[in-house]
Amino acid sequence: MGSGLGGISTLLRRRLARVDLREHEDKILLLLALVISAVVGLIVVAFVAVTERLGSILLTAGAWQRVFSPFAGSLVGGWLLFKFFPEARGSGIPQTRVALVLQKGIIGLRTVLGKFICSSISLGSGVALGREGPSVHIGAGIASFVGRRLGLSEGHLRSLIPVGTAAAVAAAFNTPLAAVLFTLEEILADLDARVVGSVVIGAATSWIVLRLILGDEPLFHVPAYQLVHPLEFLIYALLGVLGGLASTAFVKLLIWQRSVFLKTPRRWQPFTPAVGGLTVGLLALAAPGVLGVGYNLVSDALNGQMALKMMLLLLF
Repeated sequence: MGSGLGGISTLLRRRLARVDLREHEDKILLLLALVISAVVGLIVVAFVAVTERLGSILLTAGAWQRVFSPFAGSLVGGWLLFKFFPEARGSGIPQTRVALVLQKGIIGLRTVLGKFICSSISLGSGVALGREGPSVHIGAGIASFVGRRLGLSEGHLRSLIPVGTAAAVAAAFNTPLAAVLFTLEEILADLDARVVGSVVIGAATSWIVLRLILGDEPLFHVPAYQLVHPLEFLIYALLGVLGGLASTAFVKLLIWQRSVFLKTPRRWQPFTPAVGGLTVGLLALAAPGVLGVGYNLVSDALNGQMALKMMLLLLF
């Protein structure tokens, strides 16, 4: 009996060894999109659960713990980043775009691990970052790793990257439609991309995984709004202009600070993230809401449960 099973196993291995996956790329691409999206969904859900669990602890922490936690988290995360995972630097979205356009869709597994570990430490310790960029980089990296392990061509490898990014955004924010639009606009920069079908499949599959594990809880609970007067449209337009100006100023300030920190001596660069962590910790003494991603505060603001002064302080 054992020898019979061994013979069958040997025969299967020989048959598989003669199969050239490159001849069947079109047939397995759809199946790969489903599998990759499910895996990305599981990993991003784990990422969300870890960071939210750690972040919830800080909400009831004492003053000195609120100061020390982001400082220690950024110190450890920065050291790991520079020592072991240098390719995991940055927000994740520009790096994904570069890998797709200039690096033949190649993102190393070490980068994925580094992004998960360092981002979990940073977000969990209260550093004011978002989940979007790290999730995108992680999802794209998983898709790249699986495609390269299967020996897919460069073209098909590039087509799997958007699947991973859409799956990551859908799982991180419970927004499959927004995940598709984000991938087409920000990653592919092409709303008429040929891979739109696989991108939709990726977002939907990952979203199903999210619902099965965490349920269908929306990211924000938004009350029902009612248009009282047409002049409200002018206020919305003004808010749009102010939001655009604030976002532009934020990005320019971020790029300027990045250029300044990159000029520090190499031996001190692993410790430069701790400057940001310490700054966040000191701000948390006056406004604990600056710790973490801050989605709970956004919900409070949307439901009219936050004072205007607190909003301005958090904006600063």
